[in-house]
Amino acid sequence: AQQDYLCVMMLAFLLLLLAAAYASLGAATISAVTFPLAMLLFMVPYPEIVNDGLESFFQHTSAAAAHGFFSLAGTHCDQTGLLLSLPTDFRLKVAPECSGIHSSQVLLITSLLAGNLFLSSPWRRVFLALFVVPLAILRNGFRIFVVGELCVHINHDMINSWIHRHGGPVFFALSL
Repeated sequence: AQQDYLCVMMLAFLLLLLAAAYASLGAATISAVTFPLAMLLFMVPYPEIVNDGLESFFQHTSAAAAHGFFSLAGTHCDQTGLLLSLPTDFRLKVAPECSGIHSSQVLLITSLLAGNLFLSSPWRRVFLALFVVPLAILRNGFRIFVVGELCVHINHDMINSWIHRHGGPVFFALSL
C-alpha cells in the first residue's frame, strides 16, 4: 500500500512539473526535450502489483534459463517451479531477490539512452530496448548457473560466497 501511494504521489508530482514546464516554456521547447522528460518516468516506482508481476516473471524465466545452462553443461538438474535440484543433494531456490529487476531496469534505461544517442531508426531503438528482456533473463540464469556449479563442484558453502552475495555488478557488466 505504501509503494502504491508513493507511485501515485511521484506520478502526480512529475505531471505537475510537466504542466508547469509546458505553461512556462511553451510547446516548442517541451517537444524539443521530450526524451529527457520521458526518462523522468523512471523515477516513479512501480505499483506493487506491477512490481510483483515483474519479479515473478523474471524469477520463473531465470530459473528456466538456469536449467537450460545446467543442461548445456551436462550437469543433471531437476526443476520444480523455482526450485533447482542439483547433484550432491544441493537445491537452489530462485528468490524474488534473484529476479534482477533493478539491474534489468538499469539496463533498460541504458539501452534507451544508447538508442537515442547512437541509433537513428525508431525500429532499431525499439529492438534495442526490447532486447533487454531476453538479455536480462539470460544474465540472471547464467548467474544462478555459476553459483550452482560452484556449489556442486567446489563446496555447498559457495552459496554464501562473494560471487552470490555481491557478484551482481560483475554479471551486470557482462550483460552491458
